[in-house]
Amino acid sequence: MSAVTLPYVCCELDPVIPTRTREIHQKLKAGSRESQASAAAETLGLAINTLVDAFLAQLLRELAAAHPEHKLYRDALTVVEDIQGKVQHYLGWLTRFLSNERMTVVAGKYLEMIQPLVAGQPQREFLAVGIEPALAAHARQTIAALRSGESVDVRAGIEVLISIVDAVLVDFVNEPKRLMRFNLIVDKTLDGAIYMIKGLAFRQLRALGERLPVAHLPVFLDHLEHFFHDQSPVQ
Repeated sequence: MSAVTLPYVCCELDPVIPTRTREIHQKLKAGSRESQASAAAETLGLAINTLVDAFLAQLLRELAAAHPEHKLYRDALTVVEDIQGKVQHYLGWLTRFLSNERMTVVAGKYLEMIQPLVAGQPQREFLAVGIEPALAAHARQTIAALRSGESVDVRAGIEVLISIVDAVLVDFVNEPKRLMRFNLIVDKTLDGAIYMIKGLAFRQLRALGERLPVAHLPVFLDHLEHFFHDQSPVQ
């Protein structure tokens, strides 16, 4: 496994996710005839909803804690819960199509994305995805302008977050789906589900950008830089 290099996006995982992923991968590599579909779907659901929580729900919780007088952040969390419910629903539907043969390559790909990024703390494992230097440079420029007050365009910051999340989903969702080579009907159904769930999340973020007061920007920028790393590794 090659270590991810800057710039990258990372999200710390509950230890159960890498543990289960390794167990599934080991069984698949050993040629187990026992279906791993339910375990894989459950683990993937945990991982995807961890990302939803890290990128969106945690942001809303931090804003609500810093500015409890603003009800919009608490209200937005109900939309996030709906998104997480839809993730679980579609993964439950997908289970019947997850053959061991399809999952063998994909489990290995997921393990490549799970890395211990903090020196001396191998027990802390992260989902880590490299991002294009051009996106990282744009993100850094936008963050710097918003922090300095040169810009007060909250929506520009939200669009950076959306671009980063979209880049992560290419590696974490789209590419594994391609590798599993589903038939046309399953593939199109999954495309529709992915489009709908992304649409809900991104609409929620853009709605937040329209209503987020400039005074609340530091909370948003701190959140963004918690998982976006272009100048120094995660600590």
